[in-house]
Amino acid sequence: MCPPEPSSNFSIPLSPEDSRRTRQLSERRIQANRRNALRSTGPKTAWGKRTVARNAIKHGLLAREVVITAGSGEESLEEFHALTERLLESYEPVGVIEESLVQTIAVCWWRKARVIRAENGEIRERLDSVRMDRYFRSSDQFNLAMALGEVAGNGDLFSAQNQADRKVSTTGRLSALQGFQTSVRGHLLGLDYLKNLLENVKSEVESSGQISEGIWQSLLNAFWVSDYLLVRTCFSCTPEAKVEGRPPQNVEEEKPDKKRPDVLAVIDNRLKRIGLLKKHALTREKLAGDAEARSFSLPPADAADKLLRYEAHLDRQLYRAMDQLERLQRQRRGENVPPPLNINLGKRN
Repeated sequence: MCPPEPSSNFSIPLSPEDSRRTRQLSERRIQANRRNALRSTGPKTAWGKRTVARNAIKHGLLAREVVITAGSGEESLEEFHALTERLLESYEPVGVIEESLVQTIAVCWWRKARVIRAENGEIRERLDSVRMDRYFRSSDQFNLAMALGEVAGNGDLFSAQNQADRKVSTTGRLSALQGFQTSVRGHLLGLDYLKNLLENVKSEVESSGQISEGIWQSLLNAFWVSDYLLVRTCFSCTPEAKVEGRPPQNVEEEKPDKKRPDVLAVIDNRLKRIGLLKKHALTREKLAGDAEARSFSLPPADAADKLLRYEAHLDRQLYRAMDQLERLQRQRRGENVPPPLNINLGKRN
């Protein structure tokens, strides 16, 4: 049989002589390390001594906790150290208390920068979505006006069972429909819809001399009360015109091509008008969008209140630390410093 292989934990016991030799080597190494440490005097230049002296400040508790060093909101620890270094050079503190007050000042400035970043984020959050929000609002208003116009045109807007609706006069009903049709022209989407509708009407009149039932109903819902002349002119190209209109006086009047020039001229006139309205709407939309964006140059009221209160709290901490540091430095220079004035604004019992 082969002897078992030694395990990784197997060790050969040292003899007493080996133990003494190892102990002597260790003691000699310790003494050598101590002598080398005595020879090391640290940095010799003024800049090196000042830098080493501030290591405890730059890497102290406040520096470790105030700077966010991980995650999506990561901050630069080097920038904080640079800020602290510049403040140390400016104030030239002596002793741990003065140095701690300088670090407190650095922390206050660092947190005040966060307030500005938070304010920037609150403003950007609204500015970045202002155009899309305006588009959706305009789209909702256009669709609502179209739906209400169609309901009103079909006579379903006012209920026969509702006593209040039964009291609405014909003028009131038509005024409501007119308001819906007019509001469609106040939106770019509405003007595009009306332009496409009139182009379809024009195409049918040019091709067949007549307007189909579906296009005619859409024309009524969009223009009946807001542009009665257009609707009345186009009515002559519908099959209903022969039933409801007067009978033709002669054979020539009965031909559809005799009606087309007047109808097409009115449609072309309305298309030009819609083109002008669209230009004005584009200008108005741009100005309104710019004005709304400018109104968003401040954060919302609740966020602004929170940021102002937080900044005021930081200002109190900052000025308190600066005042304490100034008093300590003046006392250290032997100046006569009066005691601080404390005013209690609380109510007396």
